[in-house]
This record gives sequence, C-alpha cells and structure tokens, in this order.
Amino acid sequence: MTKTIDNSKLNYYNQNTDYRSRTLDGNNEKQIFPLNSTIRIWHNQETQDYPTHWHNALEIIVPMENYYDVEVENEMYHLMPGDILFIPPRKTHFLHAPESGYRFVCLFDIDFFSSVRGYSSLITMLQDAIHITPVDYAPVYNDLYNEFSQIWNEYFTETEFYEFSIYSHLFQIMTILSRHRLNRIQFFTDSTPVKRKEYFERLNNAITYIDENYTNNITLEDAAAYSGFSKFHFSRLFKEYMGCTFYDYLVGQRLKATEHLLTKADLSITDIALQAGFSSISTFNRTFKEKKGCTPGEYRALFSASADSVYKLQTSSPEDLMKQPSRK
Repeated sequence: MTKTIDNSKLNYYNQNTDYRSRTLDGNNEKQIFPLNSTIRIWHNQETQDYPTHWHNALEIIVPMENYYDVEVENEMYHLMPGDILFIPPRKTHFLHAPESGYRFVCLFDIDFFSSVRGYSSLITMLQDAIHITPVDYAPVYNDLYNEFSQIWNEYFTETEFYEFSIYSHLFQIMTILSRHRLNRIQFFTDSTPVKRKEYFERLNNAITYIDENYTNNITLEDAAAYSGFSKFHFSRLFKEYMGCTFYDYLVGQRLKATEHLLTKADLSITDIALQAGFSSISTFNRTFKEKKGCTPGEYRALFSASADSVYKLQTSSPEDLMKQPSRK
C-alpha cells in the first residue's frame, strides 16, 4: 500500500524562501538549485502556465490534486493525480497548469551518477520522458510512490543529512525502474540467474567500451568482440537491452558530445564534428539535422551561452515568497 503524506508535519515555505528570480539564457533555465545544493522541490500550486524551457536537471512531476498537462519535446502528457512523470535533463518542456490543484515538482542534478556502473543504461532509459501510472507500472508503482513520499518528507522537514537521504531514495527509485525494465526483456526473463548475471556484465562492459571510445573509429565488430558475443548475437542482445541499435547508440553518444561542444564559441563546427568522432562535416551536419531537427549552427544560436542573452524575469518579493513559495 502507498503511504499517505501527513501535510501537517511538512513546512512547504521555509525550504524555498531563498528563491528570488528566474534566470534564463534563451530557453535554458539556470541557477535553479539553492546555494550549495543539487536538489529543489516545489509544492506547486501555480495556476499559470510555465512556458517552454530546459535545464540540466532531471525533473519529476507528481500531481496530487487535479490533473496536470506537460509537453515534452512536442509530445503531450496528461497526468492524473498520483501519476509520475520523469523529464530527462536537457529536454525542452512546457507546463500547462489547471485552474486549481497542486503537485510536487522535483529537480535533481544527476550528472554525478555518471561515475556509477550502469549509468549508460539508465540514461538510455531516460532518453525520453517516462509516464508512470498505477496501472501501467502496477508491479512497482507502490514502491516508487513510497520512495517519493520519503523524499518529500525529508525535503520539507529538512532533518539532518536530508540530502544524503533524498539521493539514497532517488537511487532506489532508479534501481526499481531499471530492474523493472530488465524484467520485461525476454532474454533476461528466459535466462537462469547465472546466465542473466553474465549477460548483464558482458553487455555493460561493451557499453563502457563504447562510452570510452566513441570518438574513435570503432565498429559493431569491435564492440561485439569486446563483449565476447558474436556480432549477430551482440546486435540482438544490445538492441533488446538498450532499446536501440549499436549504431544509433554510438551516434547518440557523439551527438551528446557535440551539444556540449557547440556551446563553446572558440571551436568551429568542423572541429567539433571531428572531436566527437564524426568522419566528416557533411556526415555530422546531416546526422545532426536528422536527429535534432535543426542544423548545428542553428542549435549553437539557440542554446550557446551568451552574456548578452542572459536576462532575468523578476518574481515576487521575499514577503510574497513566504506566502506562496511554489514557483516552478
């Protein structure tokens, strides 16, 4: 059974009184966390829409009273109370608020997760938004909701070492989701525990190999040989495990690198393409356009940092913030 939240014990006001203004660089929302913190959670009651934006944080929205509509990369999600929506880092999204109700909006910096084994599989799972409902995720929904309840309790009571506790619950949420995903993959469900562990280790070794060598001219044969599988067996297992082909994953890693490099004005687009592992500028331009819907030059113009483009939208006074702290 899911645990109910005792609102009488939670103080939704004190935690976010540091918030003063919204800082945007184009559509890139910055400075979203409190000073010296990597977590921000809003008890959000806003009735106004929150226009298109993106940020480096993982965002998780859970409506508690009334529905909530969220548009992520032009795909609409209609959330009912109790639904959970994961919005991956660096995805543009638009929040459509109803006339009443409230929801929790959770923001986490998960970039440091990259040092944990299995991170690549996790990020692949988070390539697109994840809409969790009690029906679609019935085997794990109660466990997930209970973990979120603990996160909200920790954040809004602000007990000692609450950030350690919150991240421990977030790690548990990711573990539950990752194992749930594995349990739906046929070659894992049909295997013995020993074989399942062996396949998991060998596939993750191959993914680590790709992550460390994507800037080089590596091939499907190279990755298969590293994993110890035949090329054809590796191709089938990789696609089922990662949800994409080896080539798509390799290109995705290269594109991810270019997104960061394109924010650096001192690098030419040709240099960026070659640094990320693309064989030619024409291949890079064509691939970037296919996957991102715009050219590298257009992306640079939209998302690169520019001091002249930074501006602030002023919010309420500190006194008003004490009265109504839900600002996401």
